This record gives sequence, C-alpha cells and structure tokens, in this order.
Amino acid sequence: MSEQTTQQPTQAASGALDLGSDRRADVEIKQAQIRRLLEDAGREGLLLLDADNVAWFTSGAQPRGILDPAAAPAVFCSAEGRWIICSNVDSLRLFDEDLDGLGFQLKEWPWHWGREQFLGDLCHNRKILCDFPPGVEGDVQQVGPELSKLRRVLTEYEQACLIALGQTIAHALEATCRTLARKESEREVAGQLSHRLMHRGVQPVHVAVAADGRSRSYRRHTFTPTSIDQYAVLTATGRKYGLCVTASRSVCFGEAPEELKSGHSAVCRVTASYLASTWPDAVPREILTAGRRIYTISGFEHEWLLAPQGHLTGRVPVELQLTPQTTDLLEPGWALTWSASAGPAISCDTYLVTDKGPKSVTPPEVWPLKRIKIQGAECIRPDVLVR
Repeated sequence: MSEQTTQQPTQAASGALDLGSDRRADVEIKQAQIRRLLEDAGREGLLLLDADNVAWFTSGAQPRGILDPAAAPAVFCSAEGRWIICSNVDSLRLFDEDLDGLGFQLKEWPWHWGREQFLGDLCHNRKILCDFPPGVEGDVQQVGPELSKLRRVLTEYEQACLIALGQTIAHALEATCRTLARKESEREVAGQLSHRLMHRGVQPVHVAVAADGRSRSYRRHTFTPTSIDQYAVLTATGRKYGLCVTASRSVCFGEAPEELKSGHSAVCRVTASYLASTWPDAVPREILTAGRRIYTISGFEHEWLLAPQGHLTGRVPVELQLTPQTTDLLEPGWALTWSASAGPAISCDTYLVTDKGPKSVTPPEVWPLKRIKIQGAECIRPDVLVR
C-alpha cells in the first residue's frame, strides 16, 4: 500500500436534483413490492406508521412541523391503491409540499379525534400488515423487519437523491473548513455548518466539531464552547429526500501536528482497505479484519475497538451497524458509511455498493487528497486541509 497527496480539480456541487416524474415511478416500484408482500402474507392492506417507512414508500415525504408523534401522518396501501392518513391540520400542506401528483388518496381524521380512534376504525374486521402495530383491535401482523430489509436496497431514483445529498454535505463541510477562523468555538463552527446545510434544504441530523484533539478522548462527540486553536475535525449527518448521508473533513492552521498527521494517514489507509473490499457479496467480518491489520501496521492496533467502523445508511442514519458478527453480505444498492478513527483523526464518507465497485456519495470538491494504492487499485481519500 502506498499513498500520494494531490489536489483535486474544481467540481461544482449545487446539490440540485430534478425530481420530475421519476419520483412517481419510484412510488409505483414500492407499490409493486408491497403488492407482492401482501400476496405472500394473504393480507388485504399494509399500514405504515414509522416515519422512515412513510418516507420510503412516498419516496421522500417528511412529517415536518408535527411535534406530537401521535399526530404524525401514516400510509395505508392495498394491492392497487394508496392513501395518506393524516390530521385535517396537515393534509393540505402535505399534498402541496410532498405528495402532489404521486397518486395518493386522502384518509383524514379531525384533529380533535386523535389518530388512535381513526386507526381503530381502519383496522376493524381487516387482515392488516403493519410496521409498528398500534394498540387497536383487529387482525394486525407485524412486518417491520421485512420492510427494513426492503428499504436497504436503494432504487435508481433513491441513489440519485443520495448522490445529490452527498454532494451538498461534502460541499458544506469543505466550505466551512475553508472559512472558519482561528479562536472560533466549536459551537460557532457547528452553527456555520448547520446554516450551510439548511440553506440547501438539508436537515442537520448530527453535527460534530472537535477542536485540537478532543476527538481523541471522545470518539462520539458533538460541539462545545471550546475554541479552535490549531486544528478541527468536522463531521455531519444530513437528511434530504428522506435519506441520510454522513461525511467528515479535517482542517489545520499551519503545519499539522504529528499526532494528527500520523493518525490521519492511518485512517485513510484503513478506509481505503474497507473500500477495496466494498463489492457485492463481500463479508463484513472479512472487510473489518483487513482494516484491523492496517490499524496494526500503522501503529494503532487497538483503535478499532474505540468506535464503530461502518454502517448501512439510507432512510435512517444507521440502518444496520457493521460488526464482526454481521452475517449479511453486501448487496448492490446498499449505501455504506465507513468511518475509521485513530488518535484525533477521523476519516468518514458514504458510498454506494455497485457491481462496478464502491461509488462515492460524498466526493471531495477542491480539497487535498491522498491517493492510496491497495490491491492494485488507486483509492482517493480526503487529506487534512492546511491553511
């Protein structure tokens, strides 16, 4: 394994996506999947209460502005039809902002009834599948695990949405690193990063800023009033189109200290090792074992024990944590976030599993790069930006 530091040419990242009729076609794909599920189970309808499953079936609708989980919209679908179930307070906005032209009909409850009464009437004398069975009378069968496996495999439309989101998150991270000022607090920088995300329609799910090695002590951190003196590691998870993406970038004022340089070199090599094995039918245990060898060779033998190394992502930030005990083989259409950490350094990006190898969802724009050769192939990883 060898590495080389270079600079990548400019690449625009507006994060814009032309939804058009593709979203309607994607909903029809989900309807066909549900039709087969209902036929196999001998049931007449599927009720979706989990907001992430609602986002999956609607290809992106989000219950924004609804503070009470008991008032959240739901979806009911049969083999041929689909309905949004919501309060009269939210129905007009949902169709205007999220559902217009997608073939949904409306089942509406008066806000003073409450959703539970409406769902009880809906399920009465029906054989229903449900992702999270409500406490109502009726023949309701849970189907949450089956739906979780279905939504792991992203459709072509979802993959396009994920890539657009990933470009926006990478752009926001890098722009924040290029413009943050020395002595600013982690809290101030987190606000700048969040602003850039929200300005482009991305909901910040998790924003972390670690100044001057705080990430060494706390592998799972957010942000504090601590000021940045020499360097910072930024990580962001954002949601748009009902999908989630995570990435990290690091910035240093002046020459990077040795602990950051050696740690970052190690984590770039580890993630390059993970990427070299990110192919369909790969075994997570074997991928992680190869990464552990790189940790050891790089002088960070026990660092892999201090934080998770990767997970499936998609409709939720973590669909499935990848551990040495994970038995599921990688599949085309899965979205994976690899995250290696050593000392104060973190190397984290999101990728799609494809038949042609891993496809970067959060590619660097104008950013220093490490080009690492592993198993005869070249892997590109974001380096530390020195200002």
